[in-house]
Amino acid sequence: MQTPRCAIVIGAISLCVPLMAQSSEPPVPSDPLELVTGDAQPVQDINQRAEIVNLLVNAHRNSNVRAQPYDLKTAFTVSSSTSSDGTWQMEDISPSASLYRWTVQSPAYSAVHLNANRILYSSQTPDILPLRLLQVRTAIFYRSANVGPRASLRTANGAFNGVEVVCALISRDADAPAGTGGRQWNEEEWCVDPKAGTLVTHSMVPGLYVAYDYSKSLMFHGKLVPNGFTITEAGQTVVEAQTESVTDPANNPAAFQPAGLTQVGVGPIMTAPWRFQMMLPPQPGASPGTNQVAVVHAMQSPDGQLSDVEVLASSAPSAKDAALAFIAKWHSGMMGRAPEPGATPQSHEVLITLESPQP
Repeated sequence: MQTPRCAIVIGAISLCVPLMAQSSEPPVPSDPLELVTGDAQPVQDINQRAEIVNLLVNAHRNSNVRAQPYDLKTAFTVSSSTSSDGTWQMEDISPSASLYRWTVQSPAYSAVHLNANRILYSSQTPDILPLRLLQVRTAIFYRSANVGPRASLRTANGAFNGVEVVCALISRDADAPAGTGGRQWNEEEWCVDPKAGTLVTHSMVPGLYVAYDYSKSLMFHGKLVPNGFTITEAGQTVVEAQTESVTDPANNPAAFQPAGLTQVGVGPIMTAPWRFQMMLPPQPGASPGTNQVAVVHAMQSPDGQLSDVEVLASSAPSAKDAALAFIAKWHSGMMGRAPEPGATPQSHEVLITLESPQP
């Protein structure tokens, strides 16, 4: 008998397709930033759910620079043996809700993007964006834990650098996680300092973690902006970022004129990362009783091609090999069709959890 499970999560939206009934899974790999190491407790009633949702919503609100006009400058260093390695400079400016300009410069990539009345103008062709650039922008601008009515919640207490935190584990599968236990492969992890009301760490999938630093935080219109953050993959730091400044934008209308830029389409050039969950065929020679899992990270170009493929976490070497073999033949997925006329072609950071049932 097959049990419906959600196979694809895009932002806060889940698309469900029938997958095989969930068998036992190995624990997620240990990591210095995996803060849920003991039992997490399922949220059972209205008051418990309201408490944890309010904690997450307020943590985002307390640091959201986009709540008013702003000029944000960020510097970050990439060190992951990719074409993105080196020091980057980025600036985001928005004087009003209808105007938004961001520029970025690195040793191998530079771009100017302007959104004016929902139309995107750019100095670049709508090609694939660098993976590390999207990871940094996600860490800055997509820090909101959207909890819909179909999302299940578990909570656990933890500690990070001597600070007590409350962690929320969010699953958007059709079947809620059963009982207690540590983090599961399909759960996002959000850890908040309840006293300061700030997001401390975020992990969308096991093996990928963002840790925020408030030791020299910046105050901006009552918002507590982290002075920096790190992004780690499989225990290795791949990005170190610093907030150089956040101020009110200067009165400079000329900066928001599209002269010299190409009209690209309607809508932004990127969104929050896309998550896919897929079941692979059983692997020959595998030990019975426990499914094997691997998490793949990649960039998807506007035409559906994948690049910068990397495995963030796996339960066994055979699971990693099976995942890479599958991804090598995978094109576009369910969301790889061409954009509608007039829409901006988008690049997407994708996170693919692949599970292999064992005999």
